[in-house]
Amino acid sequence: MMPINLVTRRGFLNMINKLDRRYDIPSRNYFSQVTIPQLYEGCRMTVAEELSHVGFFVSTTDLWSSWTTEPCLSFTVHFLTMDFELKTRCLETVYFPDSHTSKNIAQGLLDVITSWKFGEEQQVCITTDNGPNVVRATELNKWVRLQCFGHRLHLAIESSIKDDARITRVIGLCKKLVGHFCHRWKAKTALKKSQKYHNLPEHTLLTECPARWGSS
Repeated sequence: MMPINLVTRRGFLNMINKLDRRYDIPSRNYFSQVTIPQLYEGCRMTVAEELSHVGFFVSTTDLWSSWTTEPCLSFTVHFLTMDFELKTRCLETVYFPDSHTSKNIAQGLLDVITSWKFGEEQQVCITTDNGPNVVRATELNKWVRLQCFGHRLHLAIESSIKDDARITRVIGLCKKLVGHFCHRWKAKTALKKSQKYHNLPEHTLLTECPARWGSS
């Protein structure tokens, strides 16, 4: 999970030199243009072979942003093997810079299915969140859509607690409590010592985040 330019850094080069002076480290271009593409093609061929025996499948899709705010589209298929074993394969997580209109999303989803040589008739249904653009995209493709239960439950809970002053106050107090331990090293260390002293699991405190379902 390190960037490719790690192989050009002095510390890494010194470490490899200590391990084996005879070893000549390949360039970053070799890893990015040769090794990683080979790994990708090998993995894709293995998955394609597995999917060639699949008669029908269901899928899930979502639009999201990376840590560097780059927009991405993910598409995952779920299917049963001949032995009735449930398998899940994420086929694409692609850079999606186009405007997130229903038409663009619909075309993006079609492109994924086409690139993996699936027929639309093989897809039983697709599960998405309730984003109007995504919902409309499935309608444009004339696909059967299954609502995401997790998203529906999250929306129901959010709606039920947003106007309750008691819950708002409790969440506010919890945020202050979590902030105290998250931003003060001494407090965090004291919490760990106390957990250990009382034979409690050394859990860290959770931060409430609107985008992380159930965190409240």
